[in-house]
Amino acid sequence: MLRALKVGLLIERTNRKNLVALLAVVVVVFGMMFFIKAQEVGQQLDEKKSDFYNGRAALSKFQVKDASEDGDGSDLFKNLTKQNRSIALQIAALTMDNYQLYYEASMTTAELRKEAFDLEDYEKVADLLPTKLENTLNYMYFKQMVDSEKQTISDLSHYIPFLLYFFSIAGFGWYIFISFYTSSILLDDFEHTSLVKGYPIRFDQYILSKCVIAFGYVLAFIALIFMSALVSLRNGFGDITEPVRVFLGEPTLVSSISYIGRAVLYMIVISIFIMLLSIILNVLLKNMYLTLFVHFILFFLPILFPSLISLFPYNPFNFMSFNEILAGVPVDLEKSTPITMNQGLIVIVVCIVLMLIIIQRFFTTGKINRA
Repeated sequence: MLRALKVGLLIERTNRKNLVALLAVVVVVFGMMFFIKAQEVGQQLDEKKSDFYNGRAALSKFQVKDASEDGDGSDLFKNLTKQNRSIALQIAALTMDNYQLYYEASMTTAELRKEAFDLEDYEKVADLLPTKLENTLNYMYFKQMVDSEKQTISDLSHYIPFLLYFFSIAGFGWYIFISFYTSSILLDDFEHTSLVKGYPIRFDQYILSKCVIAFGYVLAFIALIFMSALVSLRNGFGDITEPVRVFLGEPTLVSSISYIGRAVLYMIVISIFIMLLSIILNVLLKNMYLTLFVHFILFFLPILFPSLISLFPYNPFNFMSFNEILAGVPVDLEKSTPITMNQGLIVIVVCIVLMLIIIQRFFTTGKINRA
């Protein structure tokens, strides 16, 4: 095993792909910081203005009615009018930096929306308002803010909020990034056949050494995310206890540090899954581009055809975009599918074990030239 690691490290030391991948991580982190600042991402005032316009669009679906308690407007029309007033109060509170009032008005809005779900003709405006799950999570979040008398709002220019934002959207890009990185995990060594054949390495030892080295780089990529984000400390550290809205079988709030920890765990396990799949595809297809093609077909199918998630809920590729699972997106599909990342971890780990068995049983026959 040590001999196999020695050969692998000699090869990887001269592989430019590793340096390019490390630089890519740094570029993405700094690029996201620039994007957040340039586009004012996370500005809740802009988000609430968008909510207000959506509310007006919802009201426009009704003929002009009297929204007073004794008026001729429908119950839904009156409810939507109250929602817009509450959102206007949120906007005013943010403008005045009165965050306690903002949280109270936000909780009132969520309560009104909860009432609206059961009112007649709600389906006419459903696409302009949050789903039941989103609204439940919003209510839980704002209630906790009110109960704790929170006097600040999250700022994405701070270290922890930035990391939280990064890891909350990382799932999609992470699969693509690791697929590219591992797509030629065995094929790269064909350029070093003289070096490799100089050592009597069993194929299973060779595979294990490649996995250990690639896994080391995966950990380096994740560590580099945290290190690159350190520049945001000049703006502030942030609050590690800030609640985050997630779906874990039921609507739940977890702390920011807990969400970041979960995301890192998912990224590590998903990386091992992708790595082993790339090894199998490399052996079978012996072509980097075909390996990538299969990766992307399997990954994008549930995204392009969401009904497949309901049809095959425990397909491991449903869980690759882990952020969407944590947000409860499958719950809001036409056929609700309440899968969770806890289930996803079990599915992915089972698949990892199966792939290890396949590699051991069918691809291990003597020397490395089998690859």
